[in-house]
Amino acid sequence: MARSTDDVVGRTLGRIGPRLIVRGGFLAYFVFISVRLLQFRAWALGTGDFVPRPEAVAGLLPIGSYMSFFLWLKTGFFDPVLPAGIVIILGALATSFIFKRGFCGWICPVGTVWEVSAWLGRKVLGRDNFRPPRWLDLGLRGVRYVIAAGFMIWLAAVSVQEAMWFQQLPYYATVDAKMLLLFGAPLYLAVIALAFVGMMLFGNVWCRYLCPLGGVYGACGVASACTVVRDPEACIDCGKCAKVCHAAVPVDTLKSVRAPECDGCQDCVRVCPAEGALTSRVFGRFRFRWWIWPLGVVVLWLAIFGIALATGHWHTQLSIEAFAQFMRIPGL
Repeated sequence: MARSTDDVVGRTLGRIGPRLIVRGGFLAYFVFISVRLLQFRAWALGTGDFVPRPEAVAGLLPIGSYMSFFLWLKTGFFDPVLPAGIVIILGALATSFIFKRGFCGWICPVGTVWEVSAWLGRKVLGRDNFRPPRWLDLGLRGVRYVIAAGFMIWLAAVSVQEAMWFQQLPYYATVDAKMLLLFGAPLYLAVIALAFVGMMLFGNVWCRYLCPLGGVYGACGVASACTVVRDPEACIDCGKCAKVCHAAVPVDTLKSVRAPECDGCQDCVRVCPAEGALTSRVFGRFRFRWWIWPLGVVVLWLAIFGIALATGHWHTQLSIEAFAQFMRIPGL
């Protein structure tokens, strides 16, 4: 009986895949802290019991966080209101430079929702997601990188005075809670439901074509220290690696997977039936097991969080009374 249960669990985990398990854990944590933030807001408005204000929801605010990030690079001034936003950016950039788009592939909760929709579509329809013609795919991906470049240039050009002024606005201190409330609005829920169904049909369109931050991290991932390397002599040309790639990278034709769309999911390495044909390597030379990749992403992410926590760069310096006062302002 125990062996039968173990087999069922093993087969279930195998079907789901390690990436959805790891990403599911981060998504569950994000949902938990989102609920806690809404509970904190309820306390601030006098309609609930006090709970500590979580910091990590600041990751929903890429414009404000990147504005603070560039301010820090220019002046050394670390955002005292929502410092976790800068820490999350540093974590995403670090994982991208070392483990390709490690943040996108193993951590990002928003991407997880859309990836699940694409996965569910494949299971329900019994076939791969629809893909646009190659010329359209290349064009749409190109637009994403143009948007990402414009996004970064615009935020980097914001003056020191304007960035510091923005950090002092009550709106900035409360915008994470406002974003969560927006997600729960009927119109927004309808848009999310429509997008979910659309991605069941066409795959993870958001991460591939629309997310500007994915464009930033993809560009960083091209220079990643870790990559997947293919040995043409050991390859048996079965094509399984290319078929399983959710990013549509032609792994079976490459010697080293440097494509910016690759997020280091390791699916290609896991399904390869030929010993030594596909391997995960550091600097293209030092080989390591595929499971070390996600482990490295998570450990690096938690290490950056731990350093920020230990050095006082994670928690806000704004008092909870100030947050409560800002949240009571009409219109905020």
